[in-house]
Amino acid sequence: MTALGSVVSLPVAIERDDVLHFLGYPEGQKPFGRIAGLLSDTLREARRLVRPRGVFELLPTGRAGDLGLESFDATRLVAGLVTIGDGIESRSTELLRAGAVTEALLLDAAGSAAAEEAADRLGALIAGDNNEEAWDGLSRASHLSCRISPGYGKWPIAAQRALFDLLPHKALGVELMPTMLMVPRKSISFAMWLGADARPITGLSGCARCELEHCRYRRGNA
Repeated sequence: MTALGSVVSLPVAIERDDVLHFLGYPEGQKPFGRIAGLLSDTLREARRLVRPRGVFELLPTGRAGDLGLESFDATRLVAGLVTIGDGIESRSTELLRAGAVTEALLLDAAGSAAAEEAADRLGALIAGDNNEEAWDGLSRASHLSCRISPGYGKWPIAAQRALFDLLPHKALGVELMPTMLMVPRKSISFAMWLGADARPITGLSGCARCELEHCRYRRGNA
């Protein structure tokens, strides 16, 4: 069982295809030569450096306006925050200073993939949580919408402040800069809708169900 507001560890695999996606490779296209060899080493190092963790809070849907969101016909509003820590970020900086630009870029992409996977894992945990007391008797059959983060679609980036005021970000070691960017950089803040009328994706995000059509990370067949 998971208590609301508590920090949870989130296992991530950091799959090769996900890293290639963040490197800009078209779906199905594989790297070759030196990049292919470096990628295997990068994956091993990334898996050693990450420390994925997250927190979430359940809110009444009437609190949507407090976060700069439009109200939605759902049972609850979920606010969450995940991070993979600063291990990959620090190592990428070291590589850049040493002139290993390619290695740094590969590791940075692995960090992005790890952060996205951590957010997906937290969504899956929320969708499958069995803590009936914490969930106030909500049915575990309730659906969870796709994730949206401040700055995407119609949700203003300034909503970051409201999210950080709500969530125990210091317990995760995540800070918000005046620019609304997070430190460590490989962190994701988000909201989702819980309830029978929310778009059902069993806690995992997906391009096919996202309304943000013009996104650099949108998968080709979505």
